[in-house]
Amino acid sequence: MINQDVSIILIIALVLLALFVASMFIPFYGFMRKRWKGLAIGCLIQPITFIACTVIISLGFTLHEKMAMRKQYKAAMVTLKKTDKEGNAHYWYLKTNDECLYEYIDKDENEEDDEDNDSRHRKPRITKLFDVLPQDSFSVCVDDVIVVKFDLKKQTVKATEYDEPMEVAKVDWEKVNEYFKTTR
Repeated sequence: MINQDVSIILIIALVLLALFVASMFIPFYGFMRKRWKGLAIGCLIQPITFIACTVIISLGFTLHEKMAMRKQYKAAMVTLKKTDKEGNAHYWYLKTNDECLYEYIDKDENEEDDEDNDSRHRKPRITKLFDVLPQDSFSVCVDDVIVVKFDLKKQTVKATEYDEPMEVAKVDWEKVNEYFKTTR
């Protein structure tokens, strides 16, 4: 598994702390300009400014993450799907840069997705990144568990997880052909 950047929570906390400290200067600035009246107005404006900036930063971060996930979906050359016994969905998005995005979607969320059937609107529950390793001339392996074999002439894909067949949800043959041209 590829080591993901888990320090994002620390970065967000530090940005919010810096924003809070910066907003504390509003009452001091009011005091320097208008003395006690400016201090009182600054004390009223400070929490409003902090909350507004926090909301704006949170929305910006959320939009950034959604756009990053859309890029991950669009970059996939092969999408594999597996539904477990409980009805939870597991997706693997194999990309041409030797990465695989794994996405686990809870049963309740999966039922909502079947209605609109658009992967860009899904809310991922768990995501991980894995390495995609070329095994031979026309097959790849994901984390020593999933083997995907390609037949470029017949344009077929067979995927197995521990020798059990998996569903191939989507294949982008242009990306597959490009991937095997560069790996040969």
